[in-house]
Amino acid sequence: MRAVENDLPAYPFSGSGNGYDERIAPLRAAGPVSRVELSGQPVWLVTGYAEVQSVLVDTRFSLARSTEPHIPRLGTFEPPAGMITITDPPQHTRLRKLVTKVFTLRRLEQLRPRVQEVVDGLLDRLATISPPVDLIEHFAAPLPLEIICEMLGVPAADRSRFQDWTERLMTIAGRSRDEVQAGWTRTAEYIGGLVVEKRRDPTDDLLSLLAAARDEGDQLNEEELVLFGLALLVAGHDTTKNQLANSVVALLAEHPDQWRRLVERPDLVPSAVDELLRYVPMFGYDVTFPRVATANVELGGQTIEEGDTVIVSLSSANRDAAAFDAPDAFNPERTDNRHVAFGSGIHRCLGAHLAKIELEVGLGCLIRRFPQLRLATDDLQWKSDVFIRGLHELPVTW
Repeated sequence: MRAVENDLPAYPFSGSGNGYDERIAPLRAAGPVSRVELSGQPVWLVTGYAEVQSVLVDTRFSLARSTEPHIPRLGTFEPPAGMITITDPPQHTRLRKLVTKVFTLRRLEQLRPRVQEVVDGLLDRLATISPPVDLIEHFAAPLPLEIICEMLGVPAADRSRFQDWTERLMTIAGRSRDEVQAGWTRTAEYIGGLVVEKRRDPTDDLLSLLAAARDEGDQLNEEELVLFGLALLVAGHDTTKNQLANSVVALLAEHPDQWRRLVERPDLVPSAVDELLRYVPMFGYDVTFPRVATANVELGGQTIEEGDTVIVSLSSANRDAAAFDAPDAFNPERTDNRHVAFGSGIHRCLGAHLAKIELEVGLGCLIRRFPQLRLATDDLQWKSDVFIRGLHELPVTW
């Protein structure tokens, strides 16, 4: 049994939730695995690239146990138990096997022309609006929402509902737990209604295909279908929306020379997207879901005991000099970019390839159509207390 620990640094170190905290770098330099306090309880914070990778691929670190009531977590952010993103083998193995039959690389790549069509339509409309224009409202948000809703078979008239719902359920603070849980419940109830329709009248969409997916007589039940649809909707919309907008900010505000370089060298856009995924923090407080050790594990010179809670910082791993040359520099020509923005191991994001398609097509076309794009304000307002890092709006002009 671990002795009582006092005077641990409280995590998150910053209350803003605006992404990568500079205080993590010296912590990582002192040791890749540190003891901190989360929600009043001691936990392990893993910051080194190799150690983060180890936690992500080691099934002795349970995600399913993170839903237990006594486990510390980031504020009110609490996904429902049974969602594929927080399950362990063998349940996760079964779900993933069923899902990958219809969520293949080939099927996702077939969506590229449709992504191109949606992007072209959004940019055509953007060009008719007198600047300044909120790039999130008119481009970054509708692009992934349109694609994921089409994939799931969500009727066009219902798609605007998800903006408010996802805002609620991705909240870490500022709303009551009941309000946040109401967001999860409302979204799940809507998807549950869709599942019933797809069972009765299947079409060529992802929910219908998942409803029909079988493995040696096994089948996704209604609850699993709802939770998987919920995971897809959240991960396929909010993350890509904010990553696209935040990438534009990183280029225009921090590296305008690299924006001009991409205007001149559009062939660099795919590698630039990977570099932006490495360089731009995706999570508001740097860390993802907590994990619970199911056995004693030696990691980074520390002994993590069975029952200990572990949190990993993907942003820190992506800035580790042991894994990347000049990690704090943005280099769109970086090769062998083994970033962990999409995670690793059995829980690596299923929609990673779709996200990259949307980011490549979206950013590439935006640069081509609006090469003189620039920020319309220096006073960007970041959302506070949210799981996925994002802005309230992104005013741009050209």
